[in-house]
Amino acid sequence: MLVASSCSCASREDNRCVRQRTVRSPLTRCARVTKVTLGFGANCARLTQPGRVNPSSNQPTARKVLSVQPKPAPILSDAEQHLRRIVAKAPVVFFAIDAEGKFTLSEGRALEKLGLRGGQNVGQSIFQLYSNYPGIIRDARRALAGEEFSCFAELPDVGLSFETHWSPIRTQDGRSSGAIGVAVDISERSTNERARNEAETLYQNLVEQLSAVTYIAELGLESEWRFVSPQIHKLLGYSSAQWLSDPRNWIRHVHPEDIEIVKTAEEATLSGNSFRAEYRMFRRDGRMLWVNDSGSLVHGADGQQLLHGVLVDITEQKQLQSRLEQTERMEAVGQLASGVAHDFNNLLTIIKGYSSLLMERNPDGRDGHAAKEIRQAADRAASLTHQLLAFSRKQTLQPRVLDLNTVVRGLEAMLRRLLTENVDLVIRTSPDIGFVKADPVQMEQVLINLVVNARDAMPNGGRLIIATAGFAGLKDLGEKEKMFASPYATLSVSDTGIGMDAGTQARIFEPFFTTKEVGKGTGLGLATVYGIIKQSNGHIEVESEPGKGSTFHISLPSVDHVPAPPKKPMKSDTPKRGSGTILLAEDEPLLRELGETILKQAGYTVITAESSDSLRTLIAEHQGKVDLLLTDVVMPHISGPELVRIARKRWSNLRVLFMSGYADDELQDLDRDAGFIQKPFTPAELTAKIAEVLAGQD
Repeated sequence: MLVASSCSCASREDNRCVRQRTVRSPLTRCARVTKVTLGFGANCARLTQPGRVNPSSNQPTARKVLSVQPKPAPILSDAEQHLRRIVAKAPVVFFAIDAEGKFTLSEGRALEKLGLRGGQNVGQSIFQLYSNYPGIIRDARRALAGEEFSCFAELPDVGLSFETHWSPIRTQDGRSSGAIGVAVDISERSTNERARNEAETLYQNLVEQLSAVTYIAELGLESEWRFVSPQIHKLLGYSSAQWLSDPRNWIRHVHPEDIEIVKTAEEATLSGNSFRAEYRMFRRDGRMLWVNDSGSLVHGADGQQLLHGVLVDITEQKQLQSRLEQTERMEAVGQLASGVAHDFNNLLTIIKGYSSLLMERNPDGRDGHAAKEIRQAADRAASLTHQLLAFSRKQTLQPRVLDLNTVVRGLEAMLRRLLTENVDLVIRTSPDIGFVKADPVQMEQVLINLVVNARDAMPNGGRLIIATAGFAGLKDLGEKEKMFASPYATLSVSDTGIGMDAGTQARIFEPFFTTKEVGKGTGLGLATVYGIIKQSNGHIEVESEPGKGSTFHISLPSVDHVPAPPKKPMKSDTPKRGSGTILLAEDEPLLRELGETILKQAGYTVITAESSDSLRTLIAEHQGKVDLLLTDVVMPHISGPELVRIARKRWSNLRVLFMSGYADDELQDLDRDAGFIQKPFTPAELTAKIAEVLAGQD
């Protein structure tokens, strides 16, 4: 590419010249001048006279070489020197090659960047000097083939780039005799362009890698969007071209209820604030999503203010936030429900206790019948508080290692009686699903509640499927829930009923929420299920669509233990008599009085006290033996477990029976050897439990 020329003139000076062009010379009229070659550094013009044929021999005579002296010389020398100075100072490279690719000219200041001097490459082959640059070799061959063109050439080893124009040199008969060229150093411009291109590529890649949509738009609800990144397709289902084709696309896809939100955000932006809004949009397929839209005003090239912004899909975040808010609401309701249930259970214990005592005195009389009705009403009220405690996860569970298949099969006959004739019950239990740890009575309650809920969702009949399955992998329940760190078993209840929409699903586990008619549901069935499963360290989820039925999935962590044989329940309506001394600790006066009455009538000696201080004094000063401590779990100033520790310092073999209206954190500290009875209870239930504990059966 970078060249110098050589020629064979009769007079050679400075060993540098170039055969630049062929012209007709008007120097003489007596001799036919065929060529004049201008040479840099040689003040000569080589004139050749055509040979003439000798008439006698038909052989051409030798050419005569005529030296033109000295008139033309000053004219050629001035032009030559002027041109040479221009070439030497120009920030380019002038070069020429002959038909064989040898440099005949190589001049220009840009040679210095290559570490060359003017004319240094003259006589050397371009094909050898630049054999490592296939592009330059290819360009030289094109020019020698007679093609005139411009091209770019890079020399990466020296960090230079050139823009080169090639032009062929032809003889009078049109044959190629070489090529000339001008190479302009564009390294700096090329570097800048490369840096700009790299920056643009990096920015484009960055934008395309983001999950967010970037955009540039004019202000206004129906103004033009000038740019939108390809992620618009993933977000809303449109290509960039489709979205930009209509300025109204944006506002048409904003939820009608949220248009005022974006209007307010734009007005705030005009006041100098950043644009920021969260609103709902509709995808091309009609599905709704939440977006976070944020941006700021930037002056465009035309001086117009443009909004440069980012759209981020926050649908999942909104869903998680909604679930958290729902959980917090349910926790608040649960706290209220547990507090009410605790106090109510104390009252119900009194009602059930005294009504039972009345029934014992005159079971067949009018008072006995009235007492029976009172106790039945108390039982129904206790069932209601039991459900409230189950929802709030404050009930007292008695977990056992059990097989879900056994629970399902054991309830099959009862479940079929719960269903109407037009509901087909299908039970699918999988073998070897492992064991779980839960309260069997409560798990039965869960299954019954789900079946009743499914039955009510199929008023015209349908199909109800109860299935179990075991999974060896981990159960990932998302960020807001715990992850099962072990295999788990599942229980699912599916129906072909009316199904539920998203709004109903969001509230389905809330207490007192029901879609049934007034008087046909308490709204506590699924709330109870939710509380039991959560308290059992499990998880429940629902899948449903309107008209396509519902499926409830319950997951419980597996355990390695084998179920123990169930204890035979002891049922009796008559208080069981016994003997011994019982220390009664109960802060509620009416309950304490009832307890004393029941225990004394059953044959026990009872000692009690009204406060925590008097209980401590009683334990320290009582001289006789105490066989059993009957204590409430939660009391003012002292807890049941703490009282047990104090009493056992005095009587090491003391038997203990706890009683409580709900399961509080204190129950985690209960003695495993102690018994427990749930309020409300009847006198018969209390005395039976006392006899069981004293006999060492619990």
